[in-house]
Amino acid sequence: MSFKSYAIHSTIDELITLEDPQPLVFSGRHGLIAKFVLSEKNRAMRPWKLCVGEIHAIAFPATLLHDRAIVFEQSEDANRSLMWLQSISGISNSKTEMMFSFIPLAVLTQNPLTARRAAVDRTYGEDLMLDGGVLSPDGSWHWKKPHLALGGVVLGSALLRPLSSTGASCAEAR
Repeated sequence: MSFKSYAIHSTIDELITLEDPQPLVFSGRHGLIAKFVLSEKNRAMRPWKLCVGEIHAIAFPATLLHDRAIVFEQSEDANRSLMWLQSISGISNSKTEMMFSFIPLAVLTQNPLTARRAAVDRTYGEDLMLDGGVLSPDGSWHWKKPHLALGGVVLGSALLRPLSSTGASCAEAR
């Protein structure tokens, strides 16, 4: 999976320009999820939700960041697909189960990278699991197939909120 943190700049007509890509690693013993779970064991054993600001704080602890987005990127041939990460919800015990929530973006230009919301407003949820958790800190923390092997969930536009790089509503879920 290719996750990157981008500096975002809004333009007219709800377009955004994405610059300064910084790779992010969520899996592995030194990945962002393992860092969160192992540093906040009591919180991680109950249902939790991480917003983009919290994820950035884990990834770049010495830097106060704002106006950045986390984007999942896929490239197939000349096509580039972007999904804007909104939050990660989960629970950790011997494994760490998570639901990643994304908004799809339509790429308009490659250089500079400019995008807008996809033509149809949707939020995608992707069920993911890591082989490691509060009760198995020495696990590999590699991606595993989720228990139910659900492909994902698509929610319609009535459930969407305006695009936000800060994820301020994330604190409400705690």
